[in-house]
Amino acid sequence: MKKIILIFLPFYVFAGTYDYLKIPFSSKESAILNLFGLFGRSGSALFVNPASIFEMEKIFETGYGNYLIDMHKGFISFPIFKEENPFLSIGIRFLYLGKFTKTDSFGNKIGEYSGENISLGLYFPVLNKYKIGAGFEILYNAIENYSSIGEMVSIGWNFYEKEIKDGLFRNSFIIKNFGFEIKPFHKKRAEFPLRFVYAGGLRFRTFEAGISLFYTLKEGLDGEISYFYRWGKNLKVAISYTTYNRDVGIGESIRDILSGISTGIGIDIKKVYLFYSYTPFGIFGDIHRIDISYRFWKYFLFSFLEQFYLL
Repeated sequence: MKKIILIFLPFYVFAGTYDYLKIPFSSKESAILNLFGLFGRSGSALFVNPASIFEMEKIFETGYGNYLIDMHKGFISFPIFKEENPFLSIGIRFLYLGKFTKTDSFGNKIGEYSGENISLGLYFPVLNKYKIGAGFEILYNAIENYSSIGEMVSIGWNFYEKEIKDGLFRNSFIIKNFGFEIKPFHKKRAEFPLRFVYAGGLRFRTFEAGISLFYTLKEGLDGEISYFYRWGKNLKVAISYTTYNRDVGIGESIRDILSGISTGIGIDIKKVYLFYSYTPFGIFGDIHRIDISYRFWKYFLFSFLEQFYLL
């Protein structure tokens, strides 16, 4: 697998630097996609929709775990409240790229090197009346002797909210990853995965459901539909379908259709929360994600994130 990564390494260094911003940083996000940003209350929901700050819980949240082979990902979210209202949230995301083998022109191993992607963000309300939130991030990327620094802004707007019997109807519009590379890896500046998102949905006591349309720069228009159900106090199930990443198919019609489906199940056991998600991913096999979260005291939540592929 490392050899495959090395083959595409030059493309990553000079063209795909910021694609890691599209990676789901939690299993719940991978299971319900943009619905997570529409109704999410955790700090990690800010990475999907900055307007989530208006409903954010007063809790310090952090997660760390495996992403692929020896690659690791993690995040930290630290909210600051003023008079019981969210005032600011500090967010950190990182992806450690693991170790790569360095060879000479004859294929002989002459050493190893590693790389990492780190973003430091500030998320805050812009217009409380209209529920517009924003995030500003500084991004640092490094691999071997190369490094880059970029800056990025994301804006979220929760609009046309309407309370209905025992529930809420909400719409969101999000501009994500609008950025500029200050210090590029190479002479050519890398492009950010700019994305425009519309999401709309319903939230009731027992379930959430929604749809979203999003346009990603140079990738085109895609859609999603998601459903999240709470079964009693301890069990949660989720299912979603997206047209995004459908180009990873293997030429088998049923398998290609399944490549857009994600499912998940969550269990609450006192202070421990377990969430598992499953995503078929075409030629790359099946993606399994597991989050094990533990709540310390009252305001601290730690999650162990595990992701693995089965071909």
